[in-house]
Amino acid sequence: MINSLLTILPKLYMKAKDILPLLALTFIVSIGFNYFWGPKEGNSSSDKEQIGQRCKVPSEHEVRACRPLRLDISFLEDKGVQKKTITQFDTSKARYTFSTEGASLERLEFKRNWGGKEGYLETVFPPTYLERQKRCFLVAFDDQTPFAFDLVNKTEEEDRYTLTYQAAIGNKTLRKEFIVFKDSYRIDLNISLKSEEETPAQLRVLFPSPMVPELGQKDIIDAIVLDANTKVRTEPKTVELLESYWIQPSLIGLQDRYFVHALVGDTHSFVQRAYFKEVDGDSLYAVLEGPEVSQGIWRLSFYCGPKESAAIVKVDARLEQVLNYGWLAIISRPVSKIFLDILNIFYSYCKNYGLAIIILVVLMRLLLMPFTASADQSARQRAELQKKMAYIEHKYKHDKEELLKAKAELIRKHGMPGLGSMLVLILQLPLFIALGWVLSNSIQLYMAPFLWIPDLSAPDPYYILPMTLVLGMLGQALMAHEASQRISLLVMSIVVGAFTAKLSAGLTLYIVVSTFAAVAQTALVRLFKK
Repeated sequence: MINSLLTILPKLYMKAKDILPLLALTFIVSIGFNYFWGPKEGNSSSDKEQIGQRCKVPSEHEVRACRPLRLDISFLEDKGVQKKTITQFDTSKARYTFSTEGASLERLEFKRNWGGKEGYLETVFPPTYLERQKRCFLVAFDDQTPFAFDLVNKTEEEDRYTLTYQAAIGNKTLRKEFIVFKDSYRIDLNISLKSEEETPAQLRVLFPSPMVPELGQKDIIDAIVLDANTKVRTEPKTVELLESYWIQPSLIGLQDRYFVHALVGDTHSFVQRAYFKEVDGDSLYAVLEGPEVSQGIWRLSFYCGPKESAAIVKVDARLEQVLNYGWLAIISRPVSKIFLDILNIFYSYCKNYGLAIIILVVLMRLLLMPFTASADQSARQRAELQKKMAYIEHKYKHDKEELLKAKAELIRKHGMPGLGSMLVLILQLPLFIALGWVLSNSIQLYMAPFLWIPDLSAPDPYYILPMTLVLGMLGQALMAHEASQRISLLVMSIVVGAFTAKLSAGLTLYIVVSTFAAVAQTALVRLFKK
């Protein structure tokens, strides 16, 4: 029995470097499969509608009664030319431009810094007079929606700006009050409806998706909804989305690559159902449908800002779920926040995000140096052990009993090195995922230049970084201890080079510098070992 174990044990050890990665890959794939293709919330078949539940609008042939989605807006006829009044607020974070036309947010610009130059990134644009329905925070009636409002009040306090608009519609008076908070990306909309009659009216509030035209086809618009299970879900623009509605959602909105416009608060239960409408085939609008009442007062709160964790949490922590940290979110979320803070600290000194990334690589290599040195030593020991094993197998190939004794003695004397490299991989995996999210999705890198690269958030336009990475990985292959490892690295260098050609230049820069740093570190360790 002991002899059998001694026979199997060395073979298992020699295959450990193949078995362990396979087990790790199986574990990763199973988690990823469950995350992306596991059970998802679908349309409930229950007749009882729940808060946050998604429902599909039935066809005209179905028995179930359901009010159709109200997508059209009919405006009051103009009584002559109304003078348009523009009001602009500047905070430390953004510039807000409001208009008396529709009592709406006409323009929203976010302050950004590109290569030391201050500028604005716009997500809401002023529509033309013929595009009245494209106004942000337009409040629409079933019919006769007012477009011309009067600015009746404008105040500034320590932490906010307040604008109040008013319009008369027959015997009804609609009052809209905007509150813009100076220290966050929160906008409150207070709606007041008064009527001299008991005839009920049903209001709708509409707001658009963020849109950055400079991104072109790279910018993808998605709907976001807090479902009945209090999980924020992302919904692409499909026919199914446009034919669905949600019951009294407490969080609903739209996002693009870098920004979010979303309802996050409904103090007096205004929203009875919400849905989305497509306008001109290129943009989406969220529609918040209110109750049928003759009068009422409601307060709605919105987050209109970048997809940055610190900014989002300041307004509503639930919305942080739109930040896709990957399937290792429990680790990559806090780590990515740390990376982003460190990157911004480095940027504050060097004023260039490319240099900041390089400094971050150096810092990480220094922190991981004890582990990488141990892994390199373990690799050398493993290579030596394989040579000795091969020599013993050749020497005692005709004497099985002596072969078993020799193998057992060799393992007893030298142990079983080889897990050090796996430990380094396990340590680096969540760090790489977190940093990948930061360097691929952070708005700070948008239009950030570095040397020949005009935008670190986009792929390298000249493929210089991917080709440099291939050279770095070839250097790693030449320094590998085992011949099989060299061949694997040679093949991998070509695959990784092609893969990184589509990654953001910021992330590719990190990989390139990290690869060359690893080669330099290995060379120095071996030099001092001699």
